[in-house]
Amino acid sequence: MLIVWRGLAIAVLGILSSAASAQDATGGEWTFRIAPYLWGTAIDGNVAHARLPVDLHAGMSFGDVWDNLDLGAMGAFEARKGRYGVLADGMFANLFTTVYAPIAGASLPVRLKTRTATGLLAFQYGWIESDAGYLDLVAGVRVWSARTRLAYSIPVPVPPPVPRQYSGSQQERWVDLQVGVKGRRMFPNGMFVGGWALAGSGESDLSTDVMLMAGYGVNDRLSVMAGYRWLSTDFRTSNGFKFDTTLQGPGIGLEYRF
Repeated sequence: MLIVWRGLAIAVLGILSSAASAQDATGGEWTFRIAPYLWGTAIDGNVAHARLPVDLHAGMSFGDVWDNLDLGAMGAFEARKGRYGVLADGMFANLFTTVYAPIAGASLPVRLKTRTATGLLAFQYGWIESDAGYLDLVAGVRVWSARTRLAYSIPVPVPPPVPRQYSGSQQERWVDLQVGVKGRRMFPNGMFVGGWALAGSGESDLSTDVMLMAGYGVNDRLSVMAGYRWLSTDFRTSNGFKFDTTLQGPGIGLEYRF
């Protein structure tokens, strides 16, 4: 754990120092992008609580997204000068669904609510740049926060240590390092395609972030975009909490450049 935190500290210092020196190291002016999205995300994976020794599988199909989503939003901010830049990205989602627990030889319904938030602060470098597009190298720190609430009641006795009734929530936070690429390809008619792929680990075994999108430039400053995003993490604690899930779904948004 000490090695992880030292690595995180070094990464943060690298991001800040690189961003601070970019103004002296490159020509041109600073440019900025802000992009808010609405995200229709679903959840797929396994969750568990420290006080409930049962793995529960949460799975939603694409058609279940709008029936089980309370709120899903994400947004990104980018500051860039020449080939150097800083990227900040955040996501928040509230979901609820019914999962089934294998208890006493039966599959019993359990009410599951999740509240997930994650944010990335990253340094980026323009590896390939042309009039038709770009490909950036990205390295940064991702912070996760997950709160899960489970509730059920069983009318008959069950073998220990599983309780007959349970209603409780548990929240954990963890930090990962992530590296990857981010790019975009522009076309003469104003259309573009792009996305990113990031992966890493730290306090989790593995976390990934993949986004594919297409958009259209309304003018020199404003674009409209639509895409699909996958965010996954495999986090567990020694006392029994588990959040080994993938959040995925479509999104629509705007991008404003200034």
